[in-house]
Amino acid sequence: MKFISWALLGLIMAMNTVQARTLSEAAARYSKELKAGCIVTAERTGDEVKYAISGKAPEAGEEKPEKLVFEIGSISKVFTGLLLAQAVVEKKVTLDTTIGTLLAKQVKFADPRIAAITLKQLATHTSGLPRLPDNAAAGVLEEDPYASYDEKLLLSYLAAAKLDAEWSFTFSYSNLGAGLLGHLLGEVYHMSWDQAVVEKICKPLGMQDTAVQPQAKLRLAIPHDGDKETKPWHFISLAGCGALRSTAADMMTFGEALLHPDKTSLKEALALALQPQADAPSQGGQIGLGVLMGKFEGEATLHHDGGTGGFCSGLQVIPAKGIVRVVLINNNSIAGSQVIARTSEVRPVDPATQKEITLPADVLKQYPGVYDLDRDFRFTVLLRDGLIHVRLTGQPFLQVSAKATDRFFNKVVAAEIAFNRREGVVHSLTLFQNGNELTAKRSSAPPPDYQLRSDKELQPYAGKYDLMGSKALTVTVQAGTLFAQLEGQPAMPVFETEPDRFEYDVVKAVLIFTRDDKKQINGLTLLQNGMTVPAPRVKTPTSAPSK
Repeated sequence: MKFISWALLGLIMAMNTVQARTLSEAAARYSKELKAGCIVTAERTGDEVKYAISGKAPEAGEEKPEKLVFEIGSISKVFTGLLLAQAVVEKKVTLDTTIGTLLAKQVKFADPRIAAITLKQLATHTSGLPRLPDNAAAGVLEEDPYASYDEKLLLSYLAAAKLDAEWSFTFSYSNLGAGLLGHLLGEVYHMSWDQAVVEKICKPLGMQDTAVQPQAKLRLAIPHDGDKETKPWHFISLAGCGALRSTAADMMTFGEALLHPDKTSLKEALALALQPQADAPSQGGQIGLGVLMGKFEGEATLHHDGGTGGFCSGLQVIPAKGIVRVVLINNNSIAGSQVIARTSEVRPVDPATQKEITLPADVLKQYPGVYDLDRDFRFTVLLRDGLIHVRLTGQPFLQVSAKATDRFFNKVVAAEIAFNRREGVVHSLTLFQNGNELTAKRSSAPPPDYQLRSDKELQPYAGKYDLMGSKALTVTVQAGTLFAQLEGQPAMPVFETEPDRFEYDVVKAVLIFTRDDKKQINGLTLLQNGMTVPAPRVKTPTSAPSK
């Protein structure tokens, strides 16, 4: 049994960070948290470029850190978006060219709305396609989830797929959409997506070490999942969403191209790719063709993170300051954007110095609700026993304290929440953290009826459960929240809706714990995708979930 949740990028509401003056200093501090692997950084400030490595990378030998190869995961999507822009410049397609036009001879679509999806919608995650196709598990390989997903499976999915009733053109991150775009562009250029990226982007920009399979003489950093060595990932038909490998030197070259498009031979394509094409609230603002656009310390940024089974990466470009930052990590436990966030010069207010005030009960009642960033990410605000609790999708609740009407802070995390009003009514909230701002609109949905309990009350559920006799599902407690972690996958929070019943919020699945005659928990049942899977309890763990 495997949860279909292999995201190549995630939104992180980071815990406290200690600011560092340079990117290499930030990486050095984070590398102390790595159980294995290293962090390679590249940073341009003005005319100076510095490369650095921290952590352990014995496989690098005498090679310079900027020449060590890493999987860059979803940063590949920026290359796919730029490839689309170049195809438009060459007049091979337009942004409004549809899937149906390009696949007319290969696919008979059950849903005409699928056929009508445009290349622009694929590049901006506004197609309505899910994060992954519903046949993604077909023939899946352990620790290498995309390796067997071929063209036949992709076309079969498209033929049968139907957009749901709530479909809209709003941002919803889709590895499927980006992978499909890459596949289609390969067809347009009559070569593989990888070959097209190398010929149309990498070579013109002077990036000799970026490809799905870079030069054999280069060393690939050994991937890690926490403290365990894992396997590199491979892609077939969905390569455009995350298959590229690169070096810090090449990624600096790419960042410099985003910084100064006019100095490259791809200036027309870059100009098109860097035009805002859609709103992307959960990613900090807008999206061009594959590239995300937000703000960092008040300045406009171009950015993207990446993550595969054993790698994480981050790219940030701040045009107004002439800054390019690249982070490459051969461990999946720390996001590239987390390292970059530590370079912020915005000093957060120390929670210990904040003055808490008490708000009237009738004011507190105005805040609970669901505040949507997009279809995948939302803030949930609950009022329990006179206290406000806030959480972001995929994360635990954090209790916040009022410092003023409509303004709250957390006593542990250096973050603040502002509730915004229109004509006296709360209509949105804004998270302020690490120099970034995220604003989410209040939806009409009522807040969920979750039960919030202490770590002590939840501890009896913690344990290791044997799922289908082959997979361990480990349940742990952290920050007043149960986390369930299927072997080989990230830990995900579950929330109590009824006694012994806990629901996921990132996948449609439920855990129902079972008890013996003495009322002791002896197992659980997983409900997902119409299946009921029992799992007896086999062990009680003592550690928190891995990140």
